[in-house]
Amino acid sequence: MMKSAFFNKLIKDSTTGSVRQTLHFEKLASIKAPIPSVTVQQQILDAYHAKLDEADENIRKGNNYSNGLLLSVQADVSDLKNKTTKNTASSSILQIIPFTSTIRWEVDYIQKKGRLETIYNSFKYQEYCINDLQKESLFGLSVKASLDKKNGMIPVLRMSNVINGELDFSTLKYLPADCASTEKEPQKWILRKGDFLITRTNGSKDLIGKAAIFNSDETYTYASYLIRYRFDTTIVLPEYVNILFMTPLVREQIAVMRRQGGGQYNLNSDEIGAIRLPVPSIPIQKQIIKKFFDAKDEAQIYYDAATKCQIEAAVNFEKEIFS
Repeated sequence: MMKSAFFNKLIKDSTTGSVRQTLHFEKLASIKAPIPSVTVQQQILDAYHAKLDEADENIRKGNNYSNGLLLSVQADVSDLKNKTTKNTASSSILQIIPFTSTIRWEVDYIQKKGRLETIYNSFKYQEYCINDLQKESLFGLSVKASLDKKNGMIPVLRMSNVINGELDFSTLKYLPADCASTEKEPQKWILRKGDFLITRTNGSKDLIGKAAIFNSDETYTYASYLIRYRFDTTIVLPEYVNILFMTPLVREQIAVMRRQGGGQYNLNSDEIGAIRLPVPSIPIQKQIIKKFFDAKDEAQIYYDAATKCQIEAAVNFEKEIFS
């Protein structure tokens, strides 16, 4: 009952203060709440949980579509087994490492580096590095953004806007539009449709390297923890790259390359540029993209039904108690 929107409004209306809201005990104690008999309470709870169970069932059905989808896509382009590749290096850190073959001297990197060959050898199609596929790349802006949108300001995408391979525009900050341009390049930091954004820094090791495609017609720029890539679309489609960036095929490479410092996990542009992908023909890429989104759309039908059930559970509960 206390989680309901109606009760929360009663609480909000009972608070005092302009900047920091305060609820005094006397105010809380004076709020009257409807308390039916235990038998009626149980009936209301049974109906409430039945709706939540229906939501859980829809989520389960949605997961049946989405679970394994990325592995299925990966299997189309790679023979990599559907499990974390084993470290082929010796378990001892006391090893003789040829200086000329060492790119980075961190023990953790040296121990894991053997995993990369397993991944590269699994490719079914011609191999390309991100650097081979890009026409240009650019770090985002290191300018303090504002929550308030004033005249002459445009929204800036940050790493928090990149979620599950997509861009979430629900929470935005803003920058003066002239920050995103130079005299020689007026559109330098303005995003175009098809731009690939990848997170180069994150506090979570599982979120470093998360990526998304910008497909909006609106004017946006992007922040410094993101790097923008524009690909040669005669070789590779951005949507195909984005899908692969969610698969173990790429996530394993990122796990080897990422480094930690100052409480953050980082990838630099050289490390991102060294990520390798199997790249089939454009028609095959389009088939893979269609396969991914068709399955994702089927899953979304069940996820939407689950959300509807969750909302109905809360609304019906409030009607029983407060109407």
